[in-house]
Amino acid sequence: MQNVAHTLRGKSGGREDIHMAATTLFTCLCGRQKQTSNHWVLAKVTASGSITFMPWDWNIAMNSDIIVLCGEGCASALLSRSLGEWKRPVQKVSVIEPELAVA
Repeated sequence: MQNVAHTLRGKSGGREDIHMAATTLFTCLCGRQKQTSNHWVLAKVTASGSITFMPWDWNIAMNSDIIVLCGEGCASALLSRSLGEWKRPVQKVSVIEPELAVA
């Protein structure tokens, strides 16, 4: 998400007025910027690694924990990467045997 400000200049009553208009731009993980006619998808990844996909909602997209995706292709890629991380083998775990002390 990126905020862009535009300056609007106009004259009213013989003096120049300056107004600022802010526009929020949403950018997918692939770098594509949101247009008005695209059908984008939102995703949320929890700490446990589960992913929830949601239809586009402007208010939800403003949250910092939401991932903005430009469509089914990028949503599939995010799911695939997540499954790839999930299938990774567990690191070698060593078990330490307790020592018996002789008195």
